[in-house]
Amino acid sequence: ATSSSACAPPPGRTYLTIGQDLLSIEQYVLSQYNASLHDNSTWHDAHSHRPTPTTLSSFIPAAAMVYTDLETLRGLSRPTDYGSGVEYADGILDNLFAGYDVGLQIGLWLGGSSGCKKINAGDWDDQIEELIDYLSGCSASKIFLRIGYEFDNPWFGYSDAPGQYVRAFRKVVTAIRKSPCKSKVLSVWHSWAAPKVQSLDSFWPGEQYVDWVGVSIFQQLYPWANDVHGVESDWAGGTLSDVEEVLKFAASHGNKPTMIAESTPFGGIDMVSNETLAYHLSDPWERWYGPTLELIEKWDVKMWSYIDCDWESQPMW
Repeated sequence: ATSSSACAPPPGRTYLTIGQDLLSIEQYVLSQYNASLHDNSTWHDAHSHRPTPTTLSSFIPAAAMVYTDLETLRGLSRPTDYGSGVEYADGILDNLFAGYDVGLQIGLWLGGSSGCKKINAGDWDDQIEELIDYLSGCSASKIFLRIGYEFDNPWFGYSDAPGQYVRAFRKVVTAIRKSPCKSKVLSVWHSWAAPKVQSLDSFWPGEQYVDWVGVSIFQQLYPWANDVHGVESDWAGGTLSDVEEVLKFAASHGNKPTMIAESTPFGGIDMVSNETLAYHLSDPWERWYGPTLELIEKWDVKMWSYIDCDWESQPMW
């Protein structure tokens, strides 16, 4: 897909997407708005009169992240909580952001290779049709569908049969492109960008089936993850090289627009951890946010999906 057909912003611009549950998304918007009211340098003076505060709507993201699984499709038209906060796409679109032009970035769980086998055997054809009905009828302006997200994460169960994943990905995309929602749904091939047991090529559905390529960024950009001189050089959470491998893959396979599909500075905000003290980085901006923005600028990443959650308060984590 071309940049225009894939709904990518112009060079040097990046969509901001916020997730990954309804409460966290709302809290992000309100906290940004609240902070702006304390900083009058951000206020507007459109008519040379007294500056006025930035409006709340200025902080509404380009898209919101939600999660569902193909077998049940919970979290779309009806709310659910997988242990990581309430997932409710319609609640976000029609209540939280009612009247605004907001997209959806959906993580679609396929159930590992066993789920992919059911998809390929036709066992979940009804669910695919139900998914398409939802995508067609929901009020999202654009939908970025991460089909079988983090497919190369060894713990997610796709690596034992990557061919099954490829076939399932193609089947879902083909069904969508024959449906009324074909013009607003973009397929996303999302790698976890960390150590894997199968090559990226083994999971690749083909350029004609992929609109965007995504990566996860959690611990890969921390300095201790990339210290080739220390014991952390084999960091289990991945390194910058793992992330850039996927970004290079996207460029060499149809020059696909890229997104950071999941991200948060998980495991590195503690100011007094052994790693933080060893690398003399007490500012979380220097440790994670700054390097993430540098990566976005270097690779002209088109979407940054930020998870604004208090994971320690959620049962899943």
